[in-house]
Amino acid sequence: MKLPREITVALDATGLAWGINLGSKHYKIRVAGRLAGVYPKGKHSAHDKRAILNTVTSIKRVAKEVKGDS
Repeated sequence: MKLPREITVALDATGLAWGINLGSKHYKIRVAGRLAGVYPKGKHSAHDKRAILNTVTSIKRVAKEVKGDS
């Protein structure tokens, strides 16, 4: 499984433990045990910038909540 670079950079930047669970049509991305976002499987998703940006934003939002930042 290969996620877009933007998503892996955002996950690494959180400094928290993260993981990927496989769903039937989406990858479920977890940050510190919490569902941080979903990313669609398939070739079409490789060029879907909106899906990438939405997933990165969700990851950042969950990381901020977990860390307790205001």
